[in-house]
Amino acid sequence: MACKALAEQLPGKVFSPGSAQYVATGTSYFAAFENELSPVCVVKPENAAEVSVVLKTVRTYRDQVRLAIKGGGHTLWAGAANIDNGVTMDMQSVEGVNVNAQTGIASIGAGERWANVYEQLSAQGLAVAGGRVSKVGVGGLITGGGLSYFSAATGFVCDNVVNFEVVLASGKIVEANAKENHDLFLALKGGSNNFGVVTRFDLPTFKQGQMWGGAIYYSPSVYPQLIQAFNEFAASPNPDQQAHIIIATSWSAGAETGVSNIYHSTPVAAPPSLEPFTVLQPQIFNSLREDSLLGFAKEQSAFSTDGARQLYFTTSFFLDVQFMLHVRELWLEALKPLETVPGLMLSLVFQPLTKGIIAHSAQLGGNSLGLSPDDAPLVITLLNSVHTNRADDDTVVTAVSGLIKNIEAAAVTLGKSARYRFTNYAYKDQKVFEGYGRQSVARLQAASRKYDPNGFFQETVPGGFKLSKVSRAFLAED
Repeated sequence: MACKALAEQLPGKVFSPGSAQYVATGTSYFAAFENELSPVCVVKPENAAEVSVVLKTVRTYRDQVRLAIKGGGHTLWAGAANIDNGVTMDMQSVEGVNVNAQTGIASIGAGERWANVYEQLSAQGLAVAGGRVSKVGVGGLITGGGLSYFSAATGFVCDNVVNFEVVLASGKIVEANAKENHDLFLALKGGSNNFGVVTRFDLPTFKQGQMWGGAIYYSPSVYPQLIQAFNEFAASPNPDQQAHIIIATSWSAGAETGVSNIYHSTPVAAPPSLEPFTVLQPQIFNSLREDSLLGFAKEQSAFSTDGARQLYFTTSFFLDVQFMLHVRELWLEALKPLETVPGLMLSLVFQPLTKGIIAHSAQLGGNSLGLSPDDAPLVITLLNSVHTNRADDDTVVTAVSGLIKNIEAAAVTLGKSARYRFTNYAYKDQKVFEGYGRQSVARLQAASRKYDPNGFFQETVPGGFKLSKVSRAFLAED
């Protein structure tokens, strides 16, 4: 009934199983787990007014149907942005990258991906502090927090948004910024899909030319020195605000490889802040070069294949060289029972969350992540698994989830435990909002009650991380 009503309200924009448009949406997710779900219909609005129609129509049938909301479709676990036997709203037609010539503000449609954003802006010699992977969608990355190549100088990606256009569950279209609906403005900076559907993000642009950086692949024997270089970068009392790093060790086809991804927002080759990574030997290969923001974002995209059986899991801990080396040992131990899983790849990825990044967040007005510079430096840890067969899903999830638990238990024992979890990397059962702290959760829940008093986004939109699932016991703790 809901699909029929939507088709009457939005003719030519509601698609049934078997249609080319339905298939296009159903095969466009980053992970196989989402591609394997089958909604009753797919609706593709093109603007905020049509999103409003979708929400009001689904609300009428909320006792009968559930709604999934798909932006770029980059959250990997099943049900995050697709749904069996419900309605999937595909936002990819909510497009546009338009720069106000007077203010320099870029208005970006919620259905855009970073590739097109960077391509459009680079033609004007401009950029925004956006995602690092070209094929990732704008919406989920921003509302989860997001990191950029410019985070050392600009904080989280969400910190750079100056205005959100949002459609509430009532169908009302509102603006949220520093002066209007300020509580909603802050809530959307890390609070995910608990308040409304964002249809436009306004971000300031800045002049941006060529950059320098790329990937370096090392022999695993280099790993202790790689961790030491990471530590020196993350703990530097005089950080280079134009530099950005990601390091990893990856297991594939029976072999381990160390990796660093290093970037500088200027075209200066091998700046001093990144030299500890460039001089490490032996190197297997490197792609270091001068390139554009888009070029580096495309390189990051090439590290993964859309539609694969791939998953993310995350944790965080306080920066410590010996503990990072211990985490690698736990990772190697967890690999042993997985080595025979067909197509298995498992990467252990570290990214620094520095005092500077968090301080810039505060300077830009704050967010909902519950972080203070005193919490840093932290190590955001990503476990990225890939495998071939559906039959191995439970085995892989159990093993990698167990590895996360072992890392967190060791962090507690050794006094390195941190509460924060990076939402953009979290698996479906991880408690990301608890990681923001009770004060932040209380503010987020207040915003949810205010802007969605009937709990539409808690109950009728089941995908994503829900504030309603935060336990009362957590909120009551001293």
